[in-house]
Amino acid sequence: MTLLTKVSPSFKYSYTIGNQAVPPAHGFSGPVSVAVANNGLLYVLCSYYEYVPAWKFVVKCNMDEDYIKHFGSYGEGSGQFTWPNSIAVDSAGSVYVTDEWLNRISVFDGDGNLEKTLGTVGSKDGEWDRPAGIVFDSEDNMLVVDSLNHRIQKLSKHGDFISKFGEFGSGPGQFDTPWGINLDKDGNVYVADWRNDRIQKFSPDGKPTLQIGSSGSGDGQLARPSGVAVDSEGYIYVADWGNDRVQVYDSIGSYVGQFNGDCHGYSKWAEARMASDPEGMSAERAVVSDFTVERVFFQPTTVRIDDEDRILVVDTGRHRIQIYEKQYN
Repeated sequence: MTLLTKVSPSFKYSYTIGNQAVPPAHGFSGPVSVAVANNGLLYVLCSYYEYVPAWKFVVKCNMDEDYIKHFGSYGEGSGQFTWPNSIAVDSAGSVYVTDEWLNRISVFDGDGNLEKTLGTVGSKDGEWDRPAGIVFDSEDNMLVVDSLNHRIQKLSKHGDFISKFGEFGSGPGQFDTPWGINLDKDGNVYVADWRNDRIQKFSPDGKPTLQIGSSGSGDGQLARPSGVAVDSEGYIYVADWGNDRVQVYDSIGSYVGQFNGDCHGYSKWAEARMASDPEGMSAERAVVSDFTVERVFFQPTTVRIDDEDRILVVDTGRHRIQIYEKQYN
């Protein structure tokens, strides 16, 4: 009898979207989250600097690096953001942005026009304290990370409370300041349990089924994980924020590998910027003594999988999104 050995995948850098810029220039400033919509559309949430002038906005673009538009600004008014954390798109194409400071979710149409705001601060059902990660399930209900209430709430896309799970602590099913959230194809829920340095998996009805990771910097260990995603084969990708890397686990939580960023070349937007201001760009590059550090991740915050199983890593500290492909050698 021949025993078959499971081949682990590797992860190859493909290309980069973005560069550091603020509106109306084409680019990102401190991107913290991305929503992958239909037809290769992306909505990239930016949150750079906490004091005036603070840059808080959403960029609408696509996987082909076409810049479409931006919307939103810093402030507390309608359609503005103060501490935006995460972004998601429902089945109708509406865009939902969580704001930790304002304790609300702002809902926009696909062109960035404000439709409504949801939520209020508190600890009762349907209230929250620092809403963070957000994702939609197959029934178009949203799961929201209620960070400082240390729980996950499920609501309709209109904001009606459905259910909740979690409480403060470090045991199974408990959280300490959770951040990112995502689902697999079967509706299982994955939560980046930030201060507990782990990923927790839950059944669709909120029962804990798996814990991944422990505190540290070794293989499979985590330091303040901020984002999680699952591909079509069940591989689990974790934005290991404190260790500046993405770690990969199989469907039962066993460590598979990691990648630390390997950006080379320029995005289309960066090339356009260099062409428009070659002297200015040359002056900026002249002060960089080691270009190798520019290739790797710096505080990656979010990881997403598109419908082609490409891996999008929001490289927050480098103001870009790096795209990777899974390969079997």
